[in-house]
Amino acid sequence: MFKKLKIKLILLYGITSSVILTIILVGISFLYYQQNYEQEKALLQKNAEQIVEKVTSDNIIHDTWMLQMEKDNHLMVLIEENGKLLAGKYRTSKDSLKELLVTEIKMQAMEEGINLNRKPMYSRSERTSVLTLDLGLQGSYLAEAIAIPKKTGWQNIMVFYSPRSNTQISMIIRMIIIYFIGVAALFAISSLYIGRVIRPLEEGQKKQNAFVAAASHELRSPLTVIKTGLVSIREDLSKADQFLSHVEGECSRMSRLIDDMLLLAAADAKTWELKPEQVDLETLLIECYDMVCMCLNQNQADISLDLPQKTLGTVNGDKERIKQILTILMDNAINHTPKGQAILIKAYTQKHFIVIEVEDHGKGISDEDKKHIFERFYRGDRSRNDKKHFGLGLSIAKELVELHHGDIRVRDTQGGGATFIVRFPS
Repeated sequence: MFKKLKIKLILLYGITSSVILTIILVGISFLYYQQNYEQEKALLQKNAEQIVEKVTSDNIIHDTWMLQMEKDNHLMVLIEENGKLLAGKYRTSKDSLKELLVTEIKMQAMEEGINLNRKPMYSRSERTSVLTLDLGLQGSYLAEAIAIPKKTGWQNIMVFYSPRSNTQISMIIRMIIIYFIGVAALFAISSLYIGRVIRPLEEGQKKQNAFVAAASHELRSPLTVIKTGLVSIREDLSKADQFLSHVEGECSRMSRLIDDMLLLAAADAKTWELKPEQVDLETLLIECYDMVCMCLNQNQADISLDLPQKTLGTVNGDKERIKQILTILMDNAINHTPKGQAILIKAYTQKHFIVIEVEDHGKGISDEDKKHIFERFYRGDRSRNDKKHFGLGLSIAKELVELHHGDIRVRDTQGGGATFIVRFPS
């Protein structure tokens, strides 16, 4: 499911980004073309002015100078005297192309009201705007014509510029390369980004599946006992008292499991409400210590409480939930501590936190188990024989600590065992 979703999202993100990139590149190309076109027009006008100035000032045409001018600026210069094209060593183009250019520029000049086939009116020069001549297979040119009146007639100076196609082709090739590199990069980035976005969903799905499987396993055992007990009672009523005690015990066990699961579900749905108040943590620790020693210490572990001489102060939180955290950690320590071994509960202040440590001297927790110890239904020994504990206690403790904006972690106890450390902001 997630694989197909990932592919669809990558395609959607990649195609959308590629369309945006295409629009940007087309816009850049258009602006580049417009800017380049304007620069070429300005350069053509400047070169035409220079040629006109040279021709009119010298009153003769220097073939060498004109040839160099054409070569340096990618120009073609055609000059007419009284409507007749002058021959010149600087003209290297074919006659057919020259005829096409002259015909086309005269037609477009006529559209602007300039007749290059007669002497300019009012005895002053007439000049066309920069014209675009499209000759099909012969290419396209920018052109400008200047008609200059003379004593014995007139002179037409026609300057043609052929845009450098090699430059345009190289620019187009660069744009295409940039485009495909950009598209490939967008798909690669989208794959990485979407992969990172979907990964928590995949992990959440896996955890949910594992949670459902583990919950089903935990619920199957008591249901089996209840069903078996009821069948046995139906077959032999004289054994009712014997089997009813087991049925009641399994019902209580299922009730505890369901309560724990509802608490975790409320945490996942962000509906787990706290009743914040100023909690005297030192007093609460003493209450939990007394309750654990009297009610939960079936292993007869040596439990001691170490409090600082200076008062711990208060924390803003839900008293019952904090008590639940402490009870879970103390009960966990008792259940993993062999008879006669010591358990130490100590508290102290650390900068802006109140720290509580529950230290046991049991068999400890391996480094691999430390990575999963706060996961739901996780048990380091993978055993399901302990009917009092479902592997949810530490998960609940972690959720509650985080709701109080604190943190919880575990480390090895010196000499063997495990120490759970909880920090509450003071």
